[in-house]
Amino acid sequence: MLKNKNEITSLVSSLFLASSVLLFHVILVVVMGILVLFFSGIVNYIFWIFLGGCALIGGAVYFFFRYMKKDGGQMVYQMLSLPELKGKKIEVKLLGGLASLKIAGDDAKSHVIDMDPSPTSRQLEDPRSIRLRELTELSRLREKNLITAEEYDQAKKSFFNN
Repeated sequence: MLKNKNEITSLVSSLFLASSVLLFHVILVVVMGILVLFFSGIVNYIFWIFLGGCALIGGAVYFFFRYMKKDGGQMVYQMLSLPELKGKKIEVKLLGGLASLKIAGDDAKSHVIDMDPSPTSRQLEDPRSIRLRELTELSRLREKNLITAEEYDQAKKSFFNN
């Protein structure tokens, strides 16, 4: 029937591929059945899941307030009584501000802790626009008499030689 070894190996590999595809389909049907059971269980028990979530959140709030009453409240009070914070408004945002802390003074300027006051642009700039911006700044300095005409000409020459 089969005359050479190549025909035998191709037949074996074809049978292996066919059985692999069949096994994959069986596994897929089983996984789909498990998912149907899982999601129908969620729908049937959604009330209890909601109550359990509320109980976990309530327990976390209870333990937080108990800690703040015991040890943490004294620590927060000492921190807020620092002379640097006297007369300033403090705003704490957890998830709405992704855990930010804002301290605002009487001068209506507010400062965000651990943030750079002068944000840098992270956008890539075209080299021509950089040169145009530098040239504009150079002419502005000359118009305001912050640099002399000689300095202006020297800077312009070095600018166009680069």
